[in-house]
Amino acid sequence: MKKLCVLCTTMHQTDLTKYEEMGIRSDVVFANQCGRDEKLETVIDGNRVKMISTSTRGVGKNRNIALMAAEGDIFLFADDDMHYRPDYAEQVVKAFEELPKADVIIFGVEIIKNGELAERRINPIKRRRLHDSLRYGASVLAARKNALLRANINFTTLFGGGCIYSCGEDSMFILDCLRAGLKLYSHSYILGTCAKDTSTWFTGYNEKFFFDKGAWIAAAFPKIGFAFRYYFAWHFRKKTELTYRECCRLIKRGQKGFCTLSTWPQPR
Repeated sequence: MKKLCVLCTTMHQTDLTKYEEMGIRSDVVFANQCGRDEKLETVIDGNRVKMISTSTRGVGKNRNIALMAAEGDIFLFADDDMHYRPDYAEQVVKAFEELPKADVIIFGVEIIKNGELAERRINPIKRRRLHDSLRYGASVLAARKNALLRANINFTTLFGGGCIYSCGEDSMFILDCLRAGLKLYSHSYILGTCAKDTSTWFTGYNEKFFFDKGAWIAAAFPKIGFAFRYYFAWHFRKKTELTYRECCRLIKRGQKGFCTLSTWPQPR
């Protein structure tokens, strides 16, 4: 049977209690951003458990550290607010057996808010394309190790929590996979629950949000960015106090700012 390894990003951990808290029942690499540099490795219930602690910053760097340290055939990306079902390891491996052409698979998850089930995200079993895949986060993705190595895929260090632009590393990863020719599928299995009570980066649909969205558009779709500018301004118009015109202007500034890696706030 193929070997599964969970690649979990976390922060400020001092021990391996996340192994039990998350219900992990497979090999795992914890990439732990904190104020020290050290490596801890042990065996729990026959599973190899690694924690690589670094003083780096940025979720992309953290995921890449886990990628470089992981062993196995299939990698399951994770955030530390996940809690897995007991059979997740077997079911993820089984999904890749059911979908032999899949290089990357999107799984389902249950979202918990304030201790209660807020949303159950279940996916159909099907091939995914660019138009219906970029909204998913890394914590519902699993990938074949050899496919990622062959395509030289890793995570951007410009977008996401702790980076100069506040979000978008997940969709950039999926976009890179698709553009490299990897085959992306979704599967109906639900990995477990994910607690979404707080966010490390989201502070509202404010000026920085739209500026950073512009930077993401410039990185992801440089040739057709003007179309996405108007799309995102329209899409988020009911969630912000900014006018549609202000949103367009901020997104455009973000697109231009990305050329020099400028960040918000910018001098007017």
